[in-house]
Amino acid sequence: MRRWLCGLLALLLLWGCGREVIAPAASLEAASTAVPSSTPSPVENTPTPVPIQAPTEPPLPTFAPRTGEAAFAEELLSYDGEPLLSSVKALLSSGNLSKASFSSAFLGIVEQAKALDDAFLHLQEHGRTLTADRRDKTVAALNELTSRDTLDALSAAYARCPGEGEPLPISAYTAAVGSLVKHIKSSTERTEPFFSLDADGANDYKAALSRYIGETVVPRKVLEALESLAQTEAYALGAALQADPEAARKQEKISFGSAAEDMRFLHAFTETLCPLPDGARLPDLPIEQAGKGMDLFELAFYGYPGMAFLKAYGAHAPLEQQSRWNSAPDGYLAGIAVHTAYGIVPYLDDFGLEYVQYRWYEEMLDVTLTGISALLIHYYGYTPKSLAAYLESWGASSFTGYLYDRAMFDPFECLVSSYGYWCYLDICQAALDAGCGSEEQFLRDYLAAGPAPYEALKEYMVHMYQKQG
Repeated sequence: MRRWLCGLLALLLLWGCGREVIAPAASLEAASTAVPSSTPSPVENTPTPVPIQAPTEPPLPTFAPRTGEAAFAEELLSYDGEPLLSSVKALLSSGNLSKASFSSAFLGIVEQAKALDDAFLHLQEHGRTLTADRRDKTVAALNELTSRDTLDALSAAYARCPGEGEPLPISAYTAAVGSLVKHIKSSTERTEPFFSLDADGANDYKAALSRYIGETVVPRKVLEALESLAQTEAYALGAALQADPEAARKQEKISFGSAAEDMRFLHAFTETLCPLPDGARLPDLPIEQAGKGMDLFELAFYGYPGMAFLKAYGAHAPLEQQSRWNSAPDGYLAGIAVHTAYGIVPYLDDFGLEYVQYRWYEEMLDVTLTGISALLIHYYGYTPKSLAAYLESWGASSFTGYLYDRAMFDPFECLVSSYGYWCYLDICQAALDAGCGSEEQFLRDYLAAGPAPYEALKEYMVHMYQKQG
């Protein structure tokens, strides 16, 4: 059903673009005014940009590590099992750890589970719970963390570590995760927006979004970026449909036939595209994701050369970068993961280039429009009526119910992934204009620079290529 909706939506957007009425940024306040709300939207005072002279040497980009993880459990409430899932994967993919270091990290995960459990109970008391679908997916992901396969993988990884150490406290781990699962399963289903539609709720949402992206965000700037990205995706999706009108009706899965074949391809592609530092071996995915029925694009994003690769890259990065990689913002990671997942497209010509591109831009347009809707709902306080008024300028008001439900289910993930991708493309284009030789070279230099706020990274990368030139 979603695929048909996206194909039709692309045609509507293209029609809107051709009529030059696609001006969602300008119509945002108008939409809010047209549909009165019980509470005003927050007012932003965007500072006037001040030109900054480039330093003689590029500064080392840094960002403040995220703090107060337990104070806010939005990771748990908007991602399936995060951040515990990433913590376990990172531990399993870490190399050269002693038993003492592995045990210390494992105990940290146990404490993380307890803290998230406490935070979840606190948020539940304030009415912030999960939708039914998100609750089921989160429980499934957390149950995977205590499955026999995962527990065996943890024990085996610990046994391979050098040095002496006591047995891992597996029972404490399963008890902490189990308590969290119990409370999530017994929680009341959420039917209202994730954040209350008032100034305090909007500010909470902005603070959470800033933590995901790694810097203080200006919601208006984020909205404009996503609108620009959605327009580009709509044009590309429409072009693929024009080249192959049957693409929207095809049901062929993008896969080489089996999970093992798909993973072999992605391993080889990743090692060619961007090998790990110091010739480190690309590890196997610690928790089998291919069994979930993912196609190649999904595997590429969540596995290699996407998020699993980036976790492994951070684990092997130079010591001076370790602190930044250990607290890398989700937006930075997701932006690269989206870009590198798209890199497999030229290698999938057996499926038909137009069909592959259609599938890619179909998914990305869906993700970007969901991100836009999430920002409008959870920050600006949009109701279904005001969201419909906004979407009318895109010629897409008939999709209001679908996008509203998607954004209610996903307050952050689609927004952060889309904005991270837009920022990556923006910095890449600036680097190419400054003298970078290729997108492949940029990717390697971007990873070597390490996670940092986007503006700092852009200044750093541009100055580096200008100096080389």
